[in-house]
Amino acid sequence: MNTDALAKHYHTFSPAERLSLILAAVARCDEVEHKRLADAAPQVTFRVSHTFGRAMAFLTVASLHRMDQLNLAALFFKTAGLAEGASGQLAAQCHSGTRLYGYLVNIYAEAWSRFCERERLNDAIYARTAAGEMTLAQAAQEARLIGFTEEEARAYARSEGKISPDHLKTVELVVRDLQATYRHLIARWE
Repeated sequence: MNTDALAKHYHTFSPAERLSLILAAVARCDEVEHKRLADAAPQVTFRVSHTFGRAMAFLTVASLHRMDQLNLAALFFKTAGLAEGASGQLAAQCHSGTRLYGYLVNIYAEAWSRFCERERLNDAIYARTAAGEMTLAQAAQEARLIGFTEEEARAYARSEGKISPDHLKTVELVVRDLQATYRHLIARWE
């Protein structure tokens, strides 16, 4: 059955069927089919608190940031493990990589704190209940001890030539990205 023949039945799809077809269309980069499926969906109305959009924006930004942090923690631990098992030049490279990932672990943690402070958001409940809290706490503890400072990270970037010191992530850049994403999501709800 081609999509034109299928389109005649769009109004009969259950929410589960429609979502499955939308995800399949997105996966194959079929924007036309995605739009047709979405446009044909029946509209429903919900009554929610006026804070709902902001809460959804916060949860989305918090979840995305948490995934970034967990990814950095994994890379930090992986390079530390490689450094321990290596010798010579490889050990030195892995140790520098560990210190760079330590820097990133540190700045992402600090950026989240600053973002929450600037937006007047208390993330205590999310932090206690979100996946990976123990992993992030362990990574933060170790990264504080061995991670590069910003100046050391810039010097490392210059010496390696792989990362432009001008493109190095900083706390402020991460905070700006978090705020931009948060505000974009809020604008979709308000």
